[in-house]
Amino acid sequence: MLQLSTALLVAMHLACLFVFVVPFSTKVLALCAFGYLLRMWAITAGYHRYFAHRSYKTSRAFQLVLAVLGTTAMQNGPLWWASWHRRHHRHADTAKDTHSPLHGMWHAHFGWVLDGKHDHPDYANVKDLTRFPELRFLDEHKWLPIIAYGAACFAVGGVSGLVWGFVVSTIACLHATALVNSLAHVWGSRRFDTRDQSRNNALIAILTLGEGWHNNHHHRMGVARQGVAWYEIDVTYYVLRVLAWLGIVWDIRLRKPGPTLPVPAPPPA
Repeated sequence: MLQLSTALLVAMHLACLFVFVVPFSTKVLALCAFGYLLRMWAITAGYHRYFAHRSYKTSRAFQLVLAVLGTTAMQNGPLWWASWHRRHHRHADTAKDTHSPLHGMWHAHFGWVLDGKHDHPDYANVKDLTRFPELRFLDEHKWLPIIAYGAACFAVGGVSGLVWGFVVSTIACLHATALVNSLAHVWGSRRFDTRDQSRNNALIAILTLGEGWHNNHHHRMGVARQGVAWYEIDVTYYVLRVLAWLGIVWDIRLRKPGPTLPVPAPPPA
């Protein structure tokens, strides 16, 4: 029997075809771009670098802001996301890695989400997060922020705003995030000899605001900055520095315990 969440994801992909029939304007294109960037940042800075890795600190109020914004990206709640991601790092590119390309590129990219086997993870590895009732509420009622975001897009741009601002930007954000699980373990360069097959990929880094420096991340998974060289653009980290200057976040972790990170060589001319 087709899972409800799977059916909705399929429906969202099909709904992208409405771009050919709804009125187009720079307003709805801007809404799409804004929705993509805002929610991608919420995934990278919030779900990934904060909830999964705790690479910086913030207030409980801003923690909730990160959680709500991340939930609007239709990638499940923060507990679900962090739990599976922590398991990924523990078993990276082994038989126990839920979304390793070892199981096939499609499975790594999106198949593992659609197969219905990973809807209810064991939250034993996120006890630092489950102590917050508001985070548990979001995981249990993940559709509320999504519906609210879709309604906001409709209020701003009507049906065109709903299609471009909500549907298209959501699907684009989903697949860009998934590229880190699939393509960033197959295509790119390796600065560090990690035990997995993680790669640095500049194109994915651009699409995901810095997450494409994936080999760097697997080498130093607990730090907030993934672009370690001057030419490795990491927009997520830059925004975190601004938020630190404003006093919204603090104690940004920049190095792991142990040997100093080697200075990377410049790119070839």
